[in-house]
Order: sequence, then C-alpha cells, then structure tokens
Amino acid sequence: MEFMDISTVPRCSLPQKLFRNANQTCALARTTRSCGSFVFLINYLDVFFCLFKLPAISIYGLISAFLLMVNFSLLFMLTKYFFVPNLETLIEFAPMTMFAISFLIFGPSFLISYYNSSWLVCDPERGSLSPLQFSKMVGDIMRYFVIGVMVLSMQGYRAEGVTLWSCMTFILTGMGYLYVVTKKSYQLKPMDTDLHLIKFRVTVFLYTFSLVLLVIVVASYATFQRSLPKGTVTTENYLDMDSGDEILGKYQKQKVFSRRQLWLRAVNGYANMKDSHVVYRVLMLPIFFMVSNFIPVISKDRFLIGWNKYVNCLCLTVLPFICLPQGFQAASWLLMLLVCWTLSILAFISTHSLRRPDNVWAFALLGLIISSVAGNLLSREIENVTWQYISIQFDVKPDATALMYFGLGEMFSVAIVVRCLQRRKMWDATFGVVMSIVTYAIFLAFPLLFYQGCFSSSRSIITTASTETGIHFIFLIVSTSLLHISMSGYEFRISLFYYLLILTVFYVTLQWMIHYDWMLSLATLHNIRTTN
Repeated sequence: MEFMDISTVPRCSLPQKLFRNANQTCALARTTRSCGSFVFLINYLDVFFCLFKLPAISIYGLISAFLLMVNFSLLFMLTKYFFVPNLETLIEFAPMTMFAISFLIFGPSFLISYYNSSWLVCDPERGSLSPLQFSKMVGDIMRYFVIGVMVLSMQGYRAEGVTLWSCMTFILTGMGYLYVVTKKSYQLKPMDTDLHLIKFRVTVFLYTFSLVLLVIVVASYATFQRSLPKGTVTTENYLDMDSGDEILGKYQKQKVFSRRQLWLRAVNGYANMKDSHVVYRVLMLPIFFMVSNFIPVISKDRFLIGWNKYVNCLCLTVLPFICLPQGFQAASWLLMLLVCWTLSILAFISTHSLRRPDNVWAFALLGLIISSVAGNLLSREIENVTWQYISIQFDVKPDATALMYFGLGEMFSVAIVVRCLQRRKMWDATFGVVMSIVTYAIFLAFPLLFYQGCFSSSRSIITTASTETGIHFIFLIVSTSLLHISMSGYEFRISLFYYLLILTVFYVTLQWMIHYDWMLSLATLHNIRTTN
C-alpha cells in the first residue's frame, strides 16, 4: 500500500521562535491556502489579524474559545428544542419499530446537508490537501461510534443479540471494504480502466446499502403490524363536524386559543426551554424567538401537537435561502426554490391554522431537515475555528487535526439526541440512532469521495499514515466493543464506558507522539509516496 505524506505541504503556521505580530499573521492568512481550507462563512484569521490587528495569539485564543462556546450553545438549542422533538414525532408516528425508523431516518436527516455541501478541500487548486476529506471521514466514524456507545453505556441498555451482531457485522464488513478500496492508487484518466473500477466499487457500496435498508423496512413493518392489537375499524361520524372539516382533515377545529395565542406559545422560549438553566434560557430568548419563526416543532408535548400554519409556510419559503451556503448549483437551487415555494402555497391553501393536519409527520420531517441544515452551518463554523487556531498555535499536521478535532459539533449533537431519547425511555431508538450514524458514515464515504472529485489524475492517493492508524483503531474499537457487549449478556455497561474512554485517550496520545516523531505510525511499514 502507498499513502500520501503531506508533512511538506505549506501549513497555516509560523515558527514558534519567531515573534508573531499582527502583520505577519495577516500575511500568513492571506497567502497560505491551507489557512482558508475550511472557511465556510467567516475567515476569522483575516478578520481579527488584518482588520482588528490583534497584538498576540493568546488574545485570539480567548476569542476562539468564546466563539466555540457561542456556537456550541446555539447548536445545543437547535438540537434539543428543534431537531429532537421532530425526530421523536417521526419515530412515534412511523408504522415501524423504534429501532428501524431511527436507523432509517436519523443518518440521512443528520448528514444530508453535509453530503449536499461543496467541500472546498477537494478543490483542484488544493490538491495536496484533498486527503483531509478522507481523514475527517475516518475520524467521524470513530467519533460517532465512541461517543454514541459511551452515552448508551452511561444509562445502560440491553440489545437483542441478533440485532447487535447484525449491526456490528455490517459495520465491520463495510469498514473492511472501505479500507480495501481506499488503499489503492487510482489513476483516473479518460479511457482508463481505473475509472470503471472505481465506479463499480461505488455502485457496490450504494447497492449493498440500499438492499440492506430495504430489508430493514420490510422486516420492521411486518414486525410492527404483528404487534398491533386486533380490533374493529371505527367509522368517522361526519355529522358532528363543522362545515369544511371533511375537506381539511378529520380533526376538528380547536376553539381554546386564537392564532395569535398559538404563535406566542410557539415562540415563547422561556416556557419551551423550561428544563434548562434559567441563565441559559434568558440568554437564548432572542435567538429562540427568531429561530422558532422559521423552524416548525411538531411534538405531542405542545398544544395542537405544535402545529402552526404560518411558521410551516414561512419555513418552506426561506429554506432555499438557508441552503445557499451549502454550495448548490444554480439549476439545482432554482429547482429547490420552485418546489419549496409550491409546497408552501399548497400548505397554505390546504391547511387551517386552528386545526391539526392529518399528515403531521410531513411537517415534522420538514422541521427535521431545516434544523439539520442550520446545525450543519454551526458545525462547519466550529471546524473552521478549531482548524485555524490549532494550526496557527500548535503547527499540527493537517490530517492529525482532521482525525482528532474535527466533527466536534456533530459529536456534540449525537450525544444530545441519544440523551434526550433516553429520557423519553425510547431505548431501541437510542441504539438505532448510534448504529445509523456510524453505518451511513461508512457506506457513503467512498461514494462521496468519488462524486466530489477527491479522486482524479492529479490526486490518486488520499490515505495518509495517520489516517491508516485511525482505521486500525476503528477495527480495534468496534471488534473489542462487540466482544465486551457479548460477554456482558448484550448489555451496554458502565465498564464499556471506561474502556472506550481509556482507549480514546491512548489513541489521541499515540497520534500526538506520531506527530512529534517520538514513534512510528502503524502504517509506516508501507512505502511512502511523497507529493511533488
């Protein structure tokens, strides 16, 4: 196997012994491409050192910590009070088991905005940094599995033996195939056999994954139907309904609250965030008020199951504009604009503001999607702040940063989702969420690398030594966790939490030792191919 050595790539850092003033840092930010590799919305190095002329890196470190705290606070609010209620509603309304529906919808709904976005790392002008895409994916797989299983182990959960072994075997098989297909050096030139080979391997990934999802849908639906109590079907009595109820739905119009009162209950952050600390509620009140006007929340804990006609119509209206930073092509964005505005008009015509609609799950799915898109924007900003500060302060290799410190926003959101489902006692759904995010991340990694141009004639190798080390640790973590759970009677116990914690600390320590050349990586027995 060959792997890329990017230690010689110009990094976003200055010599530690050099006195780094604002002008030097500003010049570095504007002349070094790697400084802006993960800029999604704001280039913080350019703003603070070129515009505000910060005198020291330590001040920039404090500002970075404050920015991370703000982004994590906003992400907490979006995940807990907008994403999770809609996810719970979809799980409760779906005619499938909790594990199956959470496995099917959580992965794509959580990662859809990331898969649709334009990753500038694979830009042809930054060919030497294209391995960071794969390094981030490997790190994401490890982070999703570790944090998900650790949260499950803190509360405790007993899985079914067949379900556990099926999921873990599927994960190990997919990870093994991903390891095999990414270690090859592809030369993608016109009329080259490698082009057909990589397309075939992408097709195998997608076909196998689609087939497994189809089996899960059919089996879970049949299991759910068998578990339903047998009873007689009741007929609706339309004589007691108001005029027009037959057209607008089977639910009657409520007369307790007016339209204004329903809107005030939806945007009242102090009441809707009552389980959070009072200081956090007060600070987040303005943000919650603005966000709740654009993201619908469908939950059985709210009056009229959270239905608000005008919020849903406004959500469909602004959704295309929120997706603008995702990098859609002009034709795709115009098509999405047309579809969303058409659906907004249809929802405005076919629903009533004081009556719950029949297919309320569709509006829960809408809230799930737009909250996922908004959360993705915050996660990208967290990565940008992390990348720029770690690079300029510690001069860490790019792939090591992507492996260990990227994906903090997604990992934080996954922990919140699992914890909230545990409080609802939706135990099977928590296991489905963890397995879903890990499985989707594995089986969609190679197709995403190919379709976003990470493989080309100029970038044939994307695996680095640190990435190879991370892949070996994923096999170690997943296989030993499966052995631990099986020997514990298929229970996620607190001992598994401490085991994963120790293994994670050991992995991070190992990567830092490799970075400082104190030891060799687990991939250095292979031939190193350096970039020109």
